[in-house]
Amino acid sequence: MIGIEPDRGAAVSQFLPHEGDAVLLDAVWIDSPLATCGTATVRAGTPFHDEPSGWPAWVAIELMAQVIAAGAGLRDATPGRRPRLGLLLGARGFESREALYPLGNQLEIRVVESTRGIDGMAVYDCRIDTAGQQLAQAVLSVCLPEDIDEYLDSLEP
Repeated sequence: MIGIEPDRGAAVSQFLPHEGDAVLLDAVWIDSPLATCGTATVRAGTPFHDEPSGWPAWVAIELMAQVIAAGAGLRDATPGRRPRLGLLLGARGFESREALYPLGNQLEIRVVESTRGIDGMAVYDCRIDTAGQQLAQAVLSVCLPEDIDEYLDSLEP
């Protein structure tokens, strides 16, 4: 691992704008200047849990987005300041080898920034592996402005 890694035992939630059971990641770290990695265990008790089986494949997009957000939170970490809120603008080329991720599966998520604009817009190449095999992939477009309220106000006619 290169660069920033949270202290062992640090809650992933301190790097995400999410709260409670909406946090799906177990761990997150910076792998290179453009790459962030994370892990998640498919578990019950989340808003995405499909009783009794696990998580539907579309949750992969949320996992990828959370790793992107946590990477931004790690890079911008300021004591006492909540991580910035971002917007998932779209997903392209989403593919998953499975329709359902069974309870207990260990997922490894990797996102690599491929494009960034000065306005906070960025594109990430994302993949999820389990047991050393690729499970899912997608390209996510996001916006992470410095001030979300100011950005949203600028969109009003």
